[in-house]
Amino acid sequence: MTDFHALGPTKTDILTALREEARPAQAIASRLGIQVSAARKHLERLIEMGLVREEFVRGARGRPKKHYRITDEGLELFPRRYDAILNGLLTTIVEERGEAFARDLLSKQVDRMALPLAGAKGARRTSHAANLLNDLKFEVSANRSAGELTLTSRNCPILRVAQVHRELVCAGFHAELIRKALRAKRVTRGKWIASGDSVCTHIVET
Repeated sequence: MTDFHALGPTKTDILTALREEARPAQAIASRLGIQVSAARKHLERLIEMGLVREEFVRGARGRPKKHYRITDEGLELFPRRYDAILNGLLTTIVEERGEAFARDLLSKQVDRMALPLAGAKGARRTSHAANLLNDLKFEVSANRSAGELTLTSRNCPILRVAQVHRELVCAGFHAELIRKALRAKRVTRGKWIASGDSVCTHIVET
């Protein structure tokens, strides 16, 4: 997962400029006070990272000009407070309808997310399940040893929510998503990032 500030000041300034509107390299260079060649070099790297994309914009006359636009992944690097919104929603649901109702809602969401994996089997299903979790930014790796499958998640994309609603998020969502995505008989949780561990581990019995 890319950290916004780890990109360096020039790339973060470029993303900030592109968040306002798509711009050509010349306009970006002018805004940042750098050479156009330097701006293009940074833009090429941002494209490789999936944070910026190219598009051609046709003006009133002449040939279309290349502009650069920030991608959804680039926008996600800017501060978000999804955690505060989701924490508030879960708290309200639990207070109004009870924890069992909240768990049922999460279970239905898990069913929807696991549905595209319905036709996959064996190693292919494991690969698709890992891709699903990685799309959610869990940074998952799978390891099979002595017939036992262990999934290790190196990131919790909703950590602040998990710290407040640990059973709902860690058991009702994360572990349940793994179980249904892999059609597992049982998923045993080991380490929890929400409890202070560096990773989350799940032992899967298929």
